[in-house]
Amino acid sequence: MTNNRPPFWLRLKTDYAYRTLFFACFSFAMSVAFGLFNGVQGILYASVWNGALAAYYILLAFLRGGVLYYQKSRKKRERKGREINERLVQAKAYRNCGFILLVLHIALSAAIAQMIFEGRAFSYDGWTIYGAAAYAFYKITASVIQIKRVRKHDDFTLRAIRSANLADGAVSVLALQTALLSTFGGEEINADAFNTATGIVVSALTVALGIFMIVDAHKNVRKITQRKFQDER
Repeated sequence: MTNNRPPFWLRLKTDYAYRTLFFACFSFAMSVAFGLFNGVQGILYASVWNGALAAYYILLAFLRGGVLYYQKSRKKRERKGREINERLVQAKAYRNCGFILLVLHIALSAAIAQMIFEGRAFSYDGWTIYGAAAYAFYKITASVIQIKRVRKHDDFTLRAIRSANLADGAVSVLALQTALLSTFGGEEINADAFNTATGIVVSALTVALGIFMIVDAHKNVRKITQRKFQDER
């Protein structure tokens, strides 16, 4: 029996959905690593700042992990030939990701509050700040480009990954800003005002993404359910 599946590298290059899921695995691993690191730091130093960051990254990992788990279980259902309205299940999973994003906002707000009222900030040693800057701009640029590309794919899984990446990219920009102001900012620059403004924008964006996902998924669930009911009549 021959395997008609294209080679891994070719599929990674030509299949946008496959490529998105592949890199989502790396993002999931990074979220877990950051969550564990900040969790340990929070316990060792009794740091509310690190505790809030740990909660944020763990919830982000939970969101991404949930999407990847759903995708894996979807393939199992297809192999077993189970008849199920996959589109409906996909929409409900997408809606659940929206709820997780709203819960994630709570942890993010706690970190932002620490940053604003306690003067906490991200820090990078030496030249690593330039690497962090390049990585942050890459993440936010890739997230913005992904918004346009995902529109061409009517897939709720890709939409969930898009929203998670956009929220994560915005937080990366906020982290970079606090680090840059802490490292290079002088007394003439009101770092608190800049961090407060950016923090509010990032927080509002996270809430908006979560609400949009819930509303969008709810509309699609209703459409799919109505269509299914009409087909069964």
